[in-house]
Amino acid sequence: MVDEKNNDGTWGADLVAQAGAELAAAAVQPVAFGQLGGNAKGEANRNLDLLLDVDIPIAVEVGCAKMPLEDVLKLVPGSVIALDKKAEEPVDLRVNGKLVARGEVVLVDDCYGLRITQIVDAQGRIESLR
Repeated sequence: MVDEKNNDGTWGADLVAQAGAELAAAAVQPVAFGQLGGNAKGEANRNLDLLLDVDIPIAVEVGCAKMPLEDVLKLVPGSVIALDKKAEEPVDLRVNGKLVARGEVVLVDDCYGLRITQIVDAQGRIESLR
């Protein structure tokens, strides 16, 4: 490459042209990007298989209440706590702490269950975080 300057310390037109020719002659390597979204459907299924046995917490939230610690310490068996939801309102299904569905509580063979009546869309999940 040209490392010379004119006697007055400036780059002459001939030196600039020579440097441009040297740069143009340099080999330029094309950039190759991989395919987006994985190469094969089998690869995506293999990745999903790795997650299928991961345990995640699922909770059904019937309602909530805020109480001073003093009142919490006074709770005894048989105490009643007023929640912020009415009995006929749907309960929330939370997966890993995030709202994903709503439903109604049902009784199945002496155990409580949840009948899902609504799947919460992305906008609803964002609203539930506020």
